[in-house]
Amino acid sequence: MSSSYDYLFKIVVLGEGAVGKTAIVTRFSHGFFRTDYKTTIGSQFAVKNVDIKRDTGNVTVKLQIWDVAGQSRFQILRPMYYRGSSGGLLVFDVTRRRTFIVLEEWLDELHKAINKEIPLVLVANKTDLPDRVVEPSEGHEFADKHGMPYIESSAKTGEGIVDIFQNLAEVLVAQREKGNNY
Repeated sequence: MSSSYDYLFKIVVLGEGAVGKTAIVTRFSHGFFRTDYKTTIGSQFAVKNVDIKRDTGNVTVKLQIWDVAGQSRFQILRPMYYRGSSGGLLVFDVTRRRTFIVLEEWLDELHKAINKEIPLVLVANKTDLPDRVVEPSEGHEFADKHGMPYIESSAKTGEGIVDIFQNLAEVLVAQREKGNNY
């Protein structure tokens, strides 16, 4: 990977435990899926460059991706990982309604930790599984209410994974070019 880039952004990935945060980050940053993920302790870190097409030509965006532990026992640690974030992914598992219901709590925790709004993408993960309980219309409604894009994904198949990070990187570059520093 080239060390040359035009923009650098810290991205935080948040949501309940076992929604697929680590699988999403691994699929995006390393290009594969594992079936034997272990609980994330504290956070994990990945870096990947994304190329964004702009009117003035392509720009390279380096994303520092912080995959934050979702279990409640790590709640005390999470705010320190949120600080300095430019944007984030809010992830839920379409087969577990509780992971969708608690999204407001995740937003509250993030906003209390960083005291500002940052661009977020709502990610509906595990769409490859047959026992879906959260409908796309519910995800769209939540995303619209909070002014964020909604993207469905499967870390297992790779569906939507690149789109998630590409979308967030495009928003962050546009904001930075307008003079908003996240």
